[in-house]
Amino acid sequence: MGNPLLSYRQVLTAQSVNYYNFLNEYTTPEKYASSILKYKIFCCVWAIAAIFHMANANAFTGNLTYFLFTCAAIALIAKPSSMVRLLIFIIMQMYQAYAELPVISNHWLITTFVNLTILQAFVYLIVKRRSFYIDKAELLDTFAPLVKMELIVLYFYAVFHKLNAGFFDTESSCAVEFLMLQNNYYNILPSSKTLLTLNIYATLLIETLIPVLIIIRRTRAWGILLGLLFHCVLAYNPINGFYDFSSMIFALYFLFTGTKFSNNVYAHYEKFLRRKINIKNQLLQFNLLNFVLFVFSVVCLLLLVHYYNKLFQDYFRHIVWTLYSLTYIVIFALSIRSAEKPDRSNSFTFAHYSLLLFPVLVFLNGLCPYLGLKTEASYAMFSNLRTEAGETNHYLVPASTQLFDYQKDVVEIKGSTDPELQQLAESGKLLTFFQFRTMVRNTMPVEITYVRNGEPQVFELHQASLSPELLQKDWFVLEKLMRFRTFYRNGYSPCSH
Repeated sequence: MGNPLLSYRQVLTAQSVNYYNFLNEYTTPEKYASSILKYKIFCCVWAIAAIFHMANANAFTGNLTYFLFTCAAIALIAKPSSMVRLLIFIIMQMYQAYAELPVISNHWLITTFVNLTILQAFVYLIVKRRSFYIDKAELLDTFAPLVKMELIVLYFYAVFHKLNAGFFDTESSCAVEFLMLQNNYYNILPSSKTLLTLNIYATLLIETLIPVLIIIRRTRAWGILLGLLFHCVLAYNPINGFYDFSSMIFALYFLFTGTKFSNNVYAHYEKFLRRKINIKNQLLQFNLLNFVLFVFSVVCLLLLVHYYNKLFQDYFRHIVWTLYSLTYIVIFALSIRSAEKPDRSNSFTFAHYSLLLFPVLVFLNGLCPYLGLKTEASYAMFSNLRTEAGETNHYLVPASTQLFDYQKDVVEIKGSTDPELQQLAESGKLLTFFQFRTMVRNTMPVEITYVRNGEPQVFELHQASLSPELLQKDWFVLEKLMRFRTFYRNGYSPCSH
């Protein structure tokens, strides 16, 4: 296994690198090489997912942080074997997520958890090996089982949160609204009430089947293929640019794939490079035919750009995402057809119990709505779940499970000089006092009238010292982590994020 471990005293005064070889942990050198290749490809697809996130937010050059993060993603794709580039990429993503908190999307929160998991695995191996030299295959084997757990937890809550009366109501279900909006945009499927109702159950069935099939070793490939197709289609829904979420899922699916898929990806990449070199060499031979082909190609390319620029406003979804997702799906489907011995290793075996920290936090984060804590960024996106004001529409979890009173402290805005708060008043929406106080501090309205838990109250900015509660901040950690969605009275739960 290479050099012996250094003592901690030697570590503090070491003048050399403690190299070690993880190759002996593998049955054959080929499997070790495949694991290294898998690590590199994961770094690429993980960075690609970040680029899709930036594209959906139009944030490539929004500020210095976005620009540096974009550069870090491109640099990692250019050299996925560089662990330094991976660490820079991870740190930039986590900083960006921290800066955005508590306004953060679910997929970006999961991305942060995954990066924290990778970073924890890296630190764990430094301590374990007493060396800053970390074997890439061992790093992959250390964090991959934990990230897989986090993905399964995400799917669990994606289904569990939807077990509520609102999601099964055809008048308000997000499954119905998604299908109607997608059909209005692309005009492919009929919009009969029967089909809309079936889509509710089909959504739950597919989102249940994907993790179940993935967990079972014999059906894992089919579960991944089903998930790839489902999230590929979901990315085209006009309600949002879901290709940022889907690209993250694609990257995490990769950790469940076998070595055959990694080898196929690399084989297609090498084949592409060879073809590119051959075409380049042929075009360099100047003759009339090559000149005509070159001019024709340039003209066709410009015409395509002109056509698609008018046809699609969101070119990143309809062109870049289409090419990426279909390439991924086709190569994976071809890998399923290839004969490969099933992987007998346990996909969820972890190296040390301390590494379960972030999978547990991922699970607890999904519990927040049922504990009386935050309702945003808890994987309840587009689920119609309603748990506020001492009421719940969930079929299995009663409101009595709420240990905290944040969701029970309710405010109804009656009027305000601030346009955003006035819009909430006109819409009849309610909100928690925690979120209301945050909005008041951010907008600083001249005046606002509201009802808090049945008691009418008035806030005037020039007399803010008489009612300082609205301007006080809560504990910093709570301010960073908790955010609540607005909601309607009488249990009505329309489709919303």
